[in-house]
Amino acid sequence: MRFAKWLIPLLVWMLAFAPAWAHAAEGDPLLSVDDLLSLEDSYEAFLKELEDLIVSRGLLSESDRAAWHDAQMGDFFQNGGYGSILATYLPGALSYTREEDTLLTLGVQLQDVFLELVTMRRYTPQDSSLPGLMLTLDARDASGAPLDVHFTLTSSSGVFLKWDALLGAYSTAGAMVESDGETIVWSDQTPAANARSPVITVTVTDARTQALLGEAALLLTVDGTGYLVNDGALSAAEESAPSASPALPE
Repeated sequence: MRFAKWLIPLLVWMLAFAPAWAHAAEGDPLLSVDDLLSLEDSYEAFLKELEDLIVSRGLLSESDRAAWHDAQMGDFFQNGGYGSILATYLPGALSYTREEDTLLTLGVQLQDVFLELVTMRRYTPQDSSLPGLMLTLDARDASGAPLDVHFTLTSSSGVFLKWDALLGAYSTAGAMVESDGETIVWSDQTPAANARSPVITVTVTDARTQALLGEAALLLTVDGTGYLVNDGALSAAEESAPSASPALPE
């Protein structure tokens, strides 16, 4: 009973979000990442109230709130497509949270454009739930207003995947892909022991005039059997170019 006191299981069936199922292929029990992104604001509002409740009950310390939030958002994208979300907290459980299941938001200033990237902390080809590393881009002006932009992504290795609504699955787009804000997935095989760290280059252009607004680079660090996204992994392209793909010692 003492153990049960610390375990607060909350099963949240997504009845309120039923209209989003229209985005999934008929008969497909899974939602795409883009479907889940359409629910992100609503879910985060719920999550804020859940955080307040858990903190008020003494089950989560204020200092751990941010880490708990990132872990829950990562789990939302990994498992939310099954139609239910299980939010649990057990003291000390955050130490067991996998980086593959943790959401990460990065940002960088490019000239007059602020580029934001939502991704996962780590991608391991052998056991990640998603087929690759989720990449969702957004651009805003100095006032924080969204900009109508077009993104072009290229990679030094691996391939990009895009969600095909007709097939209800991800399809390969190649080493270069374009996006108007929809989620892109980067995928590769398990890295070899001497593999170079991949670099994903993001070019931002005005959707109407095609004028170049800036370019950024995302460095994925080879880490054992997977790829790690560090806190400073996204930078203006000119800043990261000299060390973008360092050669490993012989």
